[in-house]
Amino acid sequence: MGERTEQVITLSLPSSMRHVYLLRAVVTEILKEADFDEGTQERINLAAIEAGTNAIEEHGDREDPGKSTIFQLILNEDGLTINTIDEGEASTHKAPEIEQVITLSLPSSMRHVYLLDVVVTEVLKDSDFAEEIQEQINLAAIEAGTNAIKHGNKENPSKKAIMQFLLDEDKLTIIVEDEGEGFTRKEVADPLDPENLLKSSGRGLFLMEACMDSVTYEANGTIIKMVKYKT
Repeated sequence: MGERTEQVITLSLPSSMRHVYLLRAVVTEILKEADFDEGTQERINLAAIEAGTNAIEEHGDREDPGKSTIFQLILNEDGLTINTIDEGEASTHKAPEIEQVITLSLPSSMRHVYLLDVVVTEVLKDSDFAEEIQEQINLAAIEAGTNAIKHGNKENPSKKAIMQFLLDEDKLTIIVEDEGEGFTRKEVADPLDPENLLKSSGRGLFLMEACMDSVTYEANGTIIKMVKYKT
């Protein structure tokens, strides 16, 4: 028999019923990649909504967006398992003034980048950003996630790429963290330099910086923080 493999995807959401749809969106996309018939997919989706609702209700008699509900989605050859884990087990950059924090943790495989697209798209549906700005944010987020998985973690599935979305009244902050060795921004080739026009290096960083209002590199480049203001 071959080695048993499993993929663990973690999604941390504010404890509000308005965010249960995001869990379902992620589960739906995961199931598209799995070998389940349509009826089974629908039953799993309904179970995911029930699990999300129950987890949120466990925080008390009313919703509390200041708290997080964390879902662990484990996909292997036997099926999909949905667990809830303690809030304290997940790392967070949350600051007191932030209204909502959504975190997605992915195995470092390019096959999972589509889930980042799903989360970004769903997050932006409730934002006040114009459609053109939403497209820019989506592009920047996918480029950052791709860099974390492909260049940072070298597509090592045992390493995690963590994407965090911090929404407040006037801006959206996206923090992308990898477990790689890091890099120095000034040493990355400028894709606009004539001698680099045929090289792919640096194009992702250039797009991120062009699409967002602010891009900063921390922890030797293993953490990228991007900000887009609403006005």
